[in-house]
Amino acid sequence: MPTEPPSPPDDPPRAPSIDADDVRSIDAIIRALYDSVSFAEGGGPNEARLRGLADPSCRLIKVLADGRHLNGDLEGYLTQVRNHLGSGLRSFVERELLRRTEVYGGIAHVFTTYEAEIVNAAGERVVRGINSVQLRNDGQRWWLLSIFWTDEEEGSPIPTAYLPRP
Repeated sequence: MPTEPPSPPDDPPRAPSIDADDVRSIDAIIRALYDSVSFAEGGGPNEARLRGLADPSCRLIKVLADGRHLNGDLEGYLTQVRNHLGSGLRSFVERELLRRTEVYGGIAHVFTTYEAEIVNAAGERVVRGINSVQLRNDGQRWWLLSIFWTDEEEGSPIPTAYLPRP
């Protein structure tokens, strides 16, 4: 960008306390992200851990098959998950299949292919897709800045370059 962004406030908001091991490296924060959104029956996402991974301005954006997108923040995402839990969602377990990472200075982009097992009142289904995660490092730790994702759709499979080799 040709212009500088505005200066941050003197006292930026503080993130909740977090295990330093979760944010020490890109590998660690991506593992912690998958762990914190996943939960077994009777549970829910680890909200405190997820909040601790994310910059206060973190955006979450789902890109739909028709090209539209749903754009929100972390609190909106957590509210939506709680609402789904109240209406039949029983478990959500997301695991990473493959990752591509690019880093320059204090910024990183992670393209991570996922598979999620979702159990709700209607039964179980498996969804695959790709998360695009942007991170920054402030010299102390890594922060999630944005996560946008799209699910694999019939007629639009995940390219083999983003799938594990058999």
